[in-house]
Amino acid sequence: MTTLNNIAVYLLIIDDDADDHFLLRKAIDATIPQAIVESLYDGSEALQFLENCTTLPNLVFLDLNMPVVSGTSTIKLIREKDYLKDLPIIVLTTSNSERDRTESMKLGASDFYSKPFNQHDLVKIVEEVKEKWLK
Repeated sequence: MTTLNNIAVYLLIIDDDADDHFLLRKAIDATIPQAIVESLYDGSEALQFLENCTTLPNLVFLDLNMPVVSGTSTIKLIREKDYLKDLPIIVLTTSNSERDRTESMKLGASDFYSKPFNQHDLVKIVEEVKEKWLK
């Protein structure tokens, strides 16, 4: 397992857009090059994964706008599980709506970011998340 200051780093991306997975992985590689990253494409798949995994991720990047199970429903369902109550959930979405931000945080998101328009800004977000949540 990968380490960041001797702490294992295992990240989960939940987003229905393969291009967004690719861009976020590039930003993670630039910031935390040894991180192990798991990609899932909807909330239902993610909930099943979290229930069955043997090693919980250190942090989840979550999109809000997904089919099957939305991001907000995913937050709520994750927070209902006692063993996942402290799992940092970082919302990374195309939405810049204050209502989405407020609802996400109320449901238990740890942080909320609107997806930037360029890779440089995405790297900055990953750096900020790393400093704030992966110490």
